[in-house]
Amino acid sequence: MSTYSIKDLENLTGIQAHTIRIWEQRYNLLSPERTPTNIRKYSEKDLRKLLSIALLNNNGLKISKIAKLSDMNIAETVLQLSEGEDSNIESQIESLKMIMVDMNEAKFEKLFSHMVLQMGFEETILKIFVPFFKRLTFLWQTESVTVAQINFITSLYKQKVYVAIDGLSPPEKMNSKKFIMFLPKTEQLDNGLLLYNYLAKKRGFQTLYLGASLPSEGLSDILGKNPDSYLLSVATLAKIDLTAYYTKILAACTENQKLLLTGSQINTVKINNSRLILFQDYIEFKDFLDRL
Repeated sequence: MSTYSIKDLENLTGIQAHTIRIWEQRYNLLSPERTPTNIRKYSEKDLRKLLSIALLNNNGLKISKIAKLSDMNIAETVLQLSEGEDSNIESQIESLKMIMVDMNEAKFEKLFSHMVLQMGFEETILKIFVPFFKRLTFLWQTESVTVAQINFITSLYKQKVYVAIDGLSPPEKMNSKKFIMFLPKTEQLDNGLLLYNYLAKKRGFQTLYLGASLPSEGLSDILGKNPDSYLLSVATLAKIDLTAYYTKILAACTENQKLLLTGSQINTVKINNSRLILFQDYIEFKDFLDRL
């Protein structure tokens, strides 16, 4: 069983460490074990409970009232909140976080179905999963979550997007603009790229999905066979010189090809080229597609 520090709990729940200590002392909400040097150690059960408490507290329930609830009552109230018609986006994201910690696929399926019924597939992904994965990146960087937990929730998300892509109708015009999609070399997490693929296909564009960690040399033949295409790449956690990488790719492009680049690392790309288009997020990409 995993153990967590109070800093891990702060990162995962958004509740400051000194507040957690106060709640322990005043309301006896948690009873962490102690190391020989008196450092708190929290269990997965403690984390699950605090995530639930944070969700209820963020939705207006006072901590003094939460403290009077049994663990079962807390769990039931959280379930009612996450499945209610008026459940807000923050509640859904926190529920996803709890599902990830528990690795509970049945709860994921139930919550996902509820969200899609409430908002539709595209809005569910854009409003819930995009901000969720942004937070997950921070949690991974601070080692507050395990690789197994990340792989679990990522795998379920990708399954849903793959199914949605398979359900889309093929482009009415096979000569519609094509997007060649790839991640830079050393970049492995393709959650975002997969969503861009869905958004383009849904709007009737052809895509060539090349996936993660593509060497710049691997594009040469493909570019020659698709002379009027757009290239789309997402740079978030790449461990290479992105300026050099994308400079090579642009040099291999035809005059009619453009490179669309997004991701948290785009500010590190120092290229002055009219065929390079930077955009910030999915909303800007959707606007770009609408203008084509």
